[in-house]
Amino acid sequence: MTPLMAIGGTMGKFIRVLPITAVVCLILSFVIALLVDIPLSRFLLANVKGNHQPSKIDRLSETASKKFARWSLNYTVRNKATARAWSLGAVALFICAIFAFTQIPTTFFPEQDGRKLSVNVEMPPTTTLVKSQQIADELGSILQDKAYFTSVTKYVGQRSNLVSSGELQPNEGSYLLGFSVVFTPEDERDRLSYEYLDEIRNDLTPTLANYPGASLVLNSESSTGSGEPIQIEITGSDIGELRNISDSVQQALRQIPGTSDVRDNLGDLQPDLKLLPKREALDFYGITEEELTNQARYYMTATDVGNFDLGGNSEDLEIRLSTAWKSRNGAVGSPTQREELRLIRFFNNDGEAIPAGSLVRAVPDQAPLSITHRGGKRTVTVLSKNVNRTVGEILADLEPQLKQMKQNWSSGYDYSFGGETAEQAETFGSAGQALGLAIFLVFAVLVLQLGSFRQPFIILLAIPLALIGTMGGFFLAWIPFSFSAFIGIIALVGIVVNDAIVMVDTMNAYQSEGMKVREAAAFGVSDRLRPILTTSVTTIIGLIPLALSDPSWMPLCSAIIFGLIAATMTALIVIPCLYLQFTPKTEINDSELA
Repeated sequence: MTPLMAIGGTMGKFIRVLPITAVVCLILSFVIALLVDIPLSRFLLANVKGNHQPSKIDRLSETASKKFARWSLNYTVRNKATARAWSLGAVALFICAIFAFTQIPTTFFPEQDGRKLSVNVEMPPTTTLVKSQQIADELGSILQDKAYFTSVTKYVGQRSNLVSSGELQPNEGSYLLGFSVVFTPEDERDRLSYEYLDEIRNDLTPTLANYPGASLVLNSESSTGSGEPIQIEITGSDIGELRNISDSVQQALRQIPGTSDVRDNLGDLQPDLKLLPKREALDFYGITEEELTNQARYYMTATDVGNFDLGGNSEDLEIRLSTAWKSRNGAVGSPTQREELRLIRFFNNDGEAIPAGSLVRAVPDQAPLSITHRGGKRTVTVLSKNVNRTVGEILADLEPQLKQMKQNWSSGYDYSFGGETAEQAETFGSAGQALGLAIFLVFAVLVLQLGSFRQPFIILLAIPLALIGTMGGFFLAWIPFSFSAFIGIIALVGIVVNDAIVMVDTMNAYQSEGMKVREAAAFGVSDRLRPILTTSVTTIIGLIPLALSDPSWMPLCSAIIFGLIAATMTALIVIPCLYLQFTPKTEINDSELA
């Protein structure tokens, strides 16, 4: 578990508490076993007589152990050829499991049954607050009729931030409206919360169809935090060209099954005015472009002056300086009406007041609501959600189209995948390194403990035997492989290796007592039959309630459960076969079976 602390990315910080907790608990259990259990056992069992009669379970396990030893001698470790056949059969099963595993989809994290939901609607930028109120009333009545909602809060003129979208975008404006929705508890619903999203979207879409230009986005709680799962980042220099490319990518993405809420972070264009300087007039009045820009900044923006400490627990009062425009109703900011531009005056070095119309000309234009930069380059991000398909499946269908589109793009324009794909690549890469490090550390410790390279190799071969169950189980149950399942596999490594260590150690003990390798392998595994089955069954039973409690835990628990089932069944057969093949023969004669 220790290598899990080396996993990078945001998820690495999130799961770091898991290995720390596991390591601390294991250390404490070891200390308790030595310092508490042994003295307590001597105190409680001091008066127990030595002629204790075996229970029915003891007799049953002893009989099963003897029968399994005879079966192993007759069918699995009869000779090296038989043992080799069983080993090759396990290899064939592992290959089949790998092939089955390649067929299942991959996702970063499973869906979460969260109770919070944000419903946001963006209208064209020219939409008035009164119109937004009318639309919000219509949509609100639809949402309030849902029996699986315990509360619906309406916002007009701003987005709902109950569940963050993770986007850099305006949160206030007359064209924005949102709803903060809370689901009823799980036991009062028929389905998981994310299973209602399609129904909600389908009920709201017909109403929004009456308002051209309206876009709907549903943001539900996610295990990965904020941000859309599908993000295609397009970089370039010209914002107009980026918008055209974004429109093409959005059109291609909408045609792929499993996508919803397709949009980009530019939003709709809003009416704008460009104030272009008249160079001849600037020279005539003796004003430079720099002076014009500095003076215009005071008219068009709010300047931060400082903060005033109110004392106590109150937040500091922010002081900002701005021109008082009538259309702003006392709020700071730039003018919102074209007529107000005529009131602007610029001053030259002689103190002469010059009307704005004499120095600049207003050109009608359109501007995006926001422009983002990544790595110093202008970037437009195409966003989408995935429905009933994984992100990997959708991007696999989209990428060939993107490569074909890119051939027609101008030089300097490129795309990359962000969101869940980028974070998944980083986290899965770190998890793969952690898995390799865990296997290496286990091998190193076993070599030091056993003084051999062959037997640690035998023990580590229990790992692919467990993976047969994990990969095969995920394929048969069609469970998407996720990061939580990866964590389950790393935890599974330590569990199955412990069982193999116990078996090999018992086999070595029998061999040191004079048994030949063949018999030591058979009796060693049969003697450990009861503890191995007991620990496996108790672990599986303990994980089942956790697997059924929440969808986010199900892949992790399933990886361990499927792996334990396969490892328990196959290791009892294959480990003795491997021990027979890789352990040198002794010169002691065969013992007779009791």
